[in-house]
Amino acid sequence: MNLLKKDNKYIEDTNELGRAVVLLIEENLNPRNWGFSQTFTNFTKRSSQIVIYDSKWCRIHFSFSRQRVPEHDELSIYYARLHAPNEEPFMIWEKEKCRCWHHFLDPLRFLDGLTPHEAVEQVNVLKQLPKVVKGFRESELGKKLLDEYPPKSAIVLQSVLWKHYGQRLFDLFDLRIPDLWQKYGDFLREYYKLLGEKSSYGPPYENVC
Repeated sequence: MNLLKKDNKYIEDTNELGRAVVLLIEENLNPRNWGFSQTFTNFTKRSSQIVIYDSKWCRIHFSFSRQRVPEHDELSIYYARLHAPNEEPFMIWEKEKCRCWHHFLDPLRFLDGLTPHEAVEQVNVLKQLPKVVKGFRESELGKKLLDEYPPKSAIVLQSVLWKHYGQRLFDLFDLRIPDLWQKYGDFLREYYKLLGEKSSYGPPYENVC
């Protein structure tokens, strides 16, 4: 599916492009089947088409960016707890500025049961992604989708993750399970300390809420 074109013509209308993004998500992820409903959209810019879905456990944020050629189109996907604002990456939580929207790689390393040391080894030494992500990227389907259209590949990967981790992934962000989030925060603090990676913009990477 090429979101740049309709009837062999480039889609210029931002609302029409936004609807195409939603269709791509719905057809390849079926968020409603997992208890998610669409709660927010912002289709004002072709360079940033935003769609957010909420469930009773967490939020998921899709940000599509149309590039000069479809092969370079980008789709970023982030998870958040239900208190996260729609379009701000940071918020004040318990009197501290923190990151409220989260890329999925760090949560997966935690859910895989890696220690902070093992997570650093996976990133720095082995130069590897979490096993499920790596397996998909190296699969025949993963390679085919990435070659055909990167945003579709990104969404199908989420479908793979949801099927593999199931409720565990959503529970991690559930405000009603603070002990689990505390353990994840402890994991991140040690992980980024060992990684030696500092944030150049916004609060430290380990400041999450």
